[in-house]
Amino acid sequence: MDIEVIRQRVRDDQYLIKSHAIVHALKEGFDRRHMVEAVLGGTIIEDYADDKRALLCGKTSMSPSADIYLHVVCEYEDPFYVEFVTAYIPDEQEWESPPFRRRDRKKK
Repeated sequence: MDIEVIRQRVRDDQYLIKSHAIVHALKEGFDRRHMVEAVLGGTIIEDYADDKRALLCGKTSMSPSADIYLHVVCEYEDPFYVEFVTAYIPDEQEWESPPFRRRDRKKK
C-alpha cells in the first residue's frame, strides 16, 4: 500500500477509529489527534498485504517538551476509508529506536 493513499484519506477526514484503538488511547494517555499526527508524519514499518493492513510508526507531540513514537495499525481494504484498527505506544522491550524491532531480544 502506498502511504500517500493512507495519508490523503486521513487529510480528507476519510478515516474511522476502531474501539481497540480508543481503548489503548485511553489507557496510554493519547487521543485522536496523536494518532492522526503519527500517521501523517510516519512511515510504514510492516505491511500485511493479505489482511489489507499496515503498521505505521510516527512521532507525535504529547506536550511542548515531550515527543513519543506511536504505532498505528491501519486497514485500507475499504475503497473510501482507512480504519485505525489499533494504536499504541511501542514497548521498549520489543522495539528499539522506533521503528526498528529489537533483534537481540532473547526468548524465554
